[in-house]
Amino acid sequence: MCHVLNILPLVYCQEDVEIFENLSCYVSSTTKDFSCTPENILMIGRYFMGIPYAPYILETAEPEKLVINLREMDCVTFVENALVLAMLIKNGKLTFDDYAFLLQTVRYRKGAVSEYVSRLHYFSDWIFDNQRKGLLANVTRSLGGRTLSKKLHFMTTYREQYPALGSEDIFRKIRAVEKNISRRLLYYIPKSRLPHIEKKIIDGDLIAITTNIEGLDIAHVGFAICLKGKVHLLNASKVKGKVTISDEPLQCYLASHKTYSGIMVARIL
Repeated sequence: MCHVLNILPLVYCQEDVEIFENLSCYVSSTTKDFSCTPENILMIGRYFMGIPYAPYILETAEPEKLVINLREMDCVTFVENALVLAMLIKNGKLTFDDYAFLLQTVRYRKGAVSEYVSRLHYFSDWIFDNQRKGLLANVTRSLGGRTLSKKLHFMTTYREQYPALGSEDIFRKIRAVEKNISRRLLYYIPKSRLPHIEKKIIDGDLIAITTNIEGLDIAHVGFAICLKGKVHLLNASKVKGKVTISDEPLQCYLASHKTYSGIMVARIL
């Protein structure tokens, strides 16, 4: 049974604590470089391989609480957990409280949990906000990215998929967030251009896959991992139903999905 702590807006299960403690022991016994290196991000990502995929993990009822789930993940929560745990290695603070604090920092606008709207729902907004926090750098433009003009409205168009949007007040606030994000100048690397810049992508880079679906910016996320000279995607896969590494290189992975238009690349600092 899950615990709900009233002092902190936090939801988790005892199994999550056990998974965290086991991971902490693993990190302590195997890690030599206590910094937020790409190797440590991929080490954490590989540790989670095989964990089941689950959609809409964070779409719980109001009021908004910090949801911790290490038992199953979607593509975004997988990326968040790998990043946060690598940050803990760097800070040398492998405690559950520190983990919860850093997870909140990464997941919410300016790191503050106030309401549903404070969560970074659109992943280009997630990248934008975490760059402002100094946790990563969006290197898409420097890698040769091209401008991406996108009006975001997916959440408010498909509000039935998001229980919290049943509230008219929250619906209006999310629409305002969508309009604000839509004013930003975004960059992406079209999938046809990937062969020209692939060698500039390094292990542990965060790969956000852009989409031609109307109203949506990012369709999927994961980490770059180089295998036999080709970039693959370490990700929580809906198709495979678990955290895994893509069988095919990223270029082929993108080509096999008609709705995938390209990528954004963020580098962990």
